[in-house]
Amino acid sequence: MINIFSGTFSETMNVKNLLENINIEVFTQNENMANIQPWAISSGGFNPVILKVKDEDFEKAKKLIEDYQNGNLNFEIEETDNK
Repeated sequence: MINIFSGTFSETMNVKNLLENINIEVFTQNENMANIQPWAISSGGFNPVILKVKDEDFEKAKKLIEDYQNGNLNFEIEETDNK
C-alpha cells in the first residue's frame, strides 16, 4: 500500500470518491480521528486523513489527483442506446 493523499476529512473523502469511481480500491487511515477532532485536521495537521492505494494503482491514482488539484477533471458521460 502506498500513501497517495492526505488532507482534511471532506477533501479526502472527495478524492476517495473520485478514485473509487474509476475502480481504484482506496483505504483510509486516521478517518476516525478526523471525526473526533475535526479542528486539528489539515493537510499538514496533527491527524490528517490519509488515503492509500495498491502499488499497481499508484500511477493512475496520482494522475487523477493531480488533475483534481489543478481543476482539470473531465467528466465524460457515455450515452447509451435504448434500442
